[in-house]
Amino acid sequence: MSQSFRAQETPIFERLWIQQEGVCALCGGPMLRNRFQAPHARIWARERATLDHIWPKSKGGKDTAENLQLAHAHCNKVKGNHV
Repeated sequence: MSQSFRAQETPIFERLWIQQEGVCALCGGPMLRNRFQAPHARIWARERATLDHIWPKSKGGKDTAENLQLAHAHCNKVKGNHV
């Protein structure tokens, strides 16, 4: 499956990127903002910035700015619906 060359560019994403200084909220590692920062597509697929629900939607979490953080795609997937 092909991934976009850029992370979601929304006002919430932009605010979180600045607030978190481009660092994953789950592991603390630097995130990639666009595909051209990655030497390979597989690295982009794992290390791109994604929106993560702090309190998962499946457990009643809301789609509000207060419940969102940025995380690597891989970290977000591993976290799943855990708090």
